[in-house]
Order: sequence, then structure tokens, then C-alpha cells
Amino acid sequence: MDRDIVLLGERVAEDKYLIAQLIHEEMVKDANREELAQHEEFIQIVLEERAKFIDLLGSSIQQYLDQQGAYNQIHQWGEVTGKYFLDQGISLEKALAETSVYRKHIGKLMKTEALHRNMSVEHILEGMEFFHSLMDHATTSYSTAYIDAYSENLATARKEFLELSAPVVPLTDHIAVLPIIGDLDLERARYMLEKTLMAANRLRITTLIIDLSGVVKVDSTVAEQIIKIVQSLNLVGVRAVLTGIRPEIALTLAQLGIDINSFDIGGSLKQTVQKLNFGK
Repeated sequence: MDRDIVLLGERVAEDKYLIAQLIHEEMVKDANREELAQHEEFIQIVLEERAKFIDLLGSSIQQYLDQQGAYNQIHQWGEVTGKYFLDQGISLEKALAETSVYRKHIGKLMKTEALHRNMSVEHILEGMEFFHSLMDHATTSYSTAYIDAYSENLATARKEFLELSAPVVPLTDHIAVLPIIGDLDLERARYMLEKTLMAANRLRITTLIIDLSGVVKVDSTVAEQIIKIVQSLNLVGVRAVLTGIRPEIALTLAQLGIDINSFDIGGSLKQTVQKLNFGK
């Protein structure tokens, strides 16, 4: 049995370019021929990558006696390929769509070779089962790598967004403005509290204008965070002036039982700056 399955793997590796071409033809059967001609160089790169994967599958099938080693090879391929798909902007759905095409053409070749060599049904089934287990492992490996890389990119983008969401802009040596724009969620509000206190200490400001005119909506949880920013600034000796308070924000604060008059409230940002004798 072992020798028969190794021979099937050898045949898959030998015919890697033929299989890659068959897969290519099936994947582009509905594509515009003119567009294909324009991307011929890229198509050749894709064909080569497909052939490399088929060769890997062929060599992995030949490792029937060392199945764990074969799975390890496939796993390494999956980790690299999943990240590559994401970097190239290839959707996971599109990548997964090719899986059935690989199974179809490689499976057909293996069955043809097995019948040509008069292999027993048992050997054919064993070889096909091993091949499909390798394909399943490849699919799982690159899907996991793709999703992990995507999640990491999202986390990085979120971190960069948060870093840009608390821009304390100095107006003078002692006065700065914090313009808040867009939706405020709890994570962003908490991050803003931390970064605002750090910036106030670093810039040694005595007054911080917190402009809310660009805030779309504020729920009660976020409103509490804004109040915490004001209170925390007061504790470290920084005067906080709230500007651009929209009616709905004022209503939310009122529903929380917060007396707006207990805070330093300005009108618009422009009016507040002028009142502080800046921007003239």
C-alpha cells in the first residue's frame, strides 16, 4: 500500500504544470479574453504559484509514512500563503473557491494513475483519503493565517485611529484645544482620557478647550467619560472648557443628573478662543 500511495504522489508532482493549467482554464473560463491578455505576466506568476502548491501536495502524499511531517509542511505553506493572500488583497472567499477545483483535477489524476497501475480499491481509497486530509489541512492553515493577519491589521488600524483621535493642539504656551470628531465609543473615550492627561502634563498647559461640535452622538456611558476627562484635568490643575455642546449632548448630560452649569461651558470654539483673547 505504502509504495502505491507514494507513486500517486510522484505522479501529482510530475504533472504539476499540467494540473495548474487545467485549474487556470477552469477559473478563467468566464473571463474577458482581452483582460486576460493584459494581465498575462501576472497570470504566469499565479500559474507558477499553483504549480508550487501542487508540487507540495505531491511531495506530501509521498510522505505517507510520515504523515505528521507532511502536515507540518502544509501548515508552514498555509501560514505564509494566508498572509500573502491578505497582502495582495485576495479575498478569503475567492481563495477558498479554488479548493474544490484543486480537489477535482488532482483527484481525477490520482484515480487515473491508480487504475493504470491496477491498484486495489483499498489502496485507491487510502490514497484519496490522505490527499483530501492534506487539502483540508491546507485550507484550515491558510484560512487561520488569513484571519489572524486580518485581525492583527484591524488591531493596528484601531490603535492608529485611537492615537489620532486625541490630538491636543497647543494654541499658546499654556492653552490647547482637543477637537473631538465622529462617534465616541467607550474604548475611544477611555483612551482619550489617558492621552489627554499625558498631553496636558507634557505641554504644561493650564487651560484645555474640549470641542464637542464634531461629535455625532454621545450615549450615557461615553458622556460619563467626557465628564471624567474634565474632572481629571481639574484634579491636575488644568482648567477644562467645554465648547460646541449640541442640544442632544446637553440632554444626555441632563438625563445623567449632571448640572451643566457646574462646568466651564463656552459657546462655539471660535467664540471661546476669542473670549480668551486668541485668534484676533
